[in-house]
Amino acid sequence: MYGLGLIQILPGPVHLVVAIVFDILILGMFVWMLLSWFQMMMPISPGNPFVRFVNSLVEPLVDPIRKRIPSTSMGMLNIGYTVAFIFAWWSLGILALLILQALPRGW
Repeated sequence: MYGLGLIQILPGPVHLVVAIVFDILILGMFVWMLLSWFQMMMPISPGNPFVRFVNSLVEPLVDPIRKRIPSTSMGMLNIGYTVAFIFAWWSLGILALLILQALPRGW
């Protein structure tokens, strides 16, 4: 299996790079969603280097979606973050699949 296994790919170096990039983005979004939950339970400083890295990786993808979804919370679950994560995960998966299908076999 190539990549991190989240996206199925054909063998080839370009396919591998595309799959790894999209896998890292999807994992980054998952960590971002978990951090949003943890920030409600225990205070995590937004100035923390790890939190800043994850935010800089994920915010450009999720921020337009999150701005259009009202911020409502149900206990410790922030619905806006969760819906933004699910939609961005779905759209990244579709985009990766389209890119990988467009690449010639063996690239």
